Amino acid sequence: MPNLPVEAINPLGVRRYAMPVQQSRFFVRRNGTCAGVLSLLCAVLPALAQADDSGTYAVFDTVFFQRWNRAADQPLVFDGAAADAPAVVSVRDMHFPVQPGIRLFVGDVDDCGRGWEVGYLGVWGMFADAEATRSGTLRAPDPLALQPNTGLNDASFARATYASTLNSAEANVFLRDADTGYDQRSGRPWQRCEGYVLGRVDWLAGFRWVGLDESATVSYVPAAPPVPTTYGVQSSSNLFGVQVGARGRMEWERWAVEGWAKTALAGAERSQSQAPIVDAVDGGLIRSGGASRDGGVGFIGDMTASVIYKLSDTWGLRAGYNLLWISGVALAPDQFTFAALPAGSTAISANSTAFLHGANLGLEARW
Repeated sequence: MPNLPVEAINPLGVRRYAMPVQQSRFFVRRNGTCAGVLSLLCAVLPALAQADDSGTYAVFDTVFFQRWNRAADQPLVFDGAAADAPAVVSVRDMHFPVQPGIRLFVGDVDDCGRGWEVGYLGVWGMFADAEATRSGTLRAPDPLALQPNTGLNDASFARATYASTLNSAEANVFLRDADTGYDQRSGRPWQRCEGYVLGRVDWLAGFRWVGLDESATVSYVPAAPPVPTTYGVQSSSNLFGVQVGARGRMEWERWAVEGWAKTALAGAERSQSQAPIVDAVDGGLIRSGGASRDGGVGFIGDMTASVIYKLSDTWGLRAGYNLLWISGVALAPDQFTFAALPAGSTAISANSTAFLHGANLGLEARW
């Protein structure tokens, strides 16, 4: 015990000492500083623990896409040879039904909020058709139908078909910005909601590829013999671009909502090819085949919003809605050309747009 002056002896016999004023001030400053540091740590450490959202994740979604094309409304089948004969089948008569596909993502984020991910989207087997039946009056558009061969006119049945496959792959890096979870005194209303756990935004940048491979045919079938003369085209479009975007997620005890918006300005490589048109009636060549390719600029836009129900700390069920916009592509039906000369089959029609939208349903795992 320091040698301090005795102030008094209380009734229980315990001595009290008087501390010099200068030494008293030192202890107050030292103890006040320690208390402040401890208070700061008590406030910050729980926040840091709540903001920690590192780990690995995997997402599997089944998507159900309805597709719309901004394609030229090219007539494919006329009823009659008159100048005012109506078109009974055209490109825009072929409507894609809802088509399922898959979407996969795998990624990881470290304790500093730096992450990476890779993803894939595939929609295969998209198919549409349109057909017409008459009493031997169906024909192809002029001037191709004016050729001396008869396989493209005087048909009793005509059918147009359209098939398409979409593939997309991406690789991104991102920085994560997370809030501190539930905070009754927060200025953000969602952080004051009971059961709120965490909110975050991922700022993304990466590379994306979209490939669109398509084919289209139109067939004219005479009454006798019922052998079709078919005109077929194929097209392929590949878009390669730098992608940027953001993804946000908010979590409660059992529920979460998530959405992203990503966009890419891409270089486009496009090609088309056309099979020779052979008259099925007499075997004569109506027009030889051809092919061409070009390059240009395309655009990819991708948006989605999902609701997640968490089955456990690891697993969750997902359901949501999606929008996908692809421009600068060569659609197969746009390659139909009914010029009589072989040169008519060597041009390429590009800079078209495909728009897909629909629901997603799937699972996620986070660990």
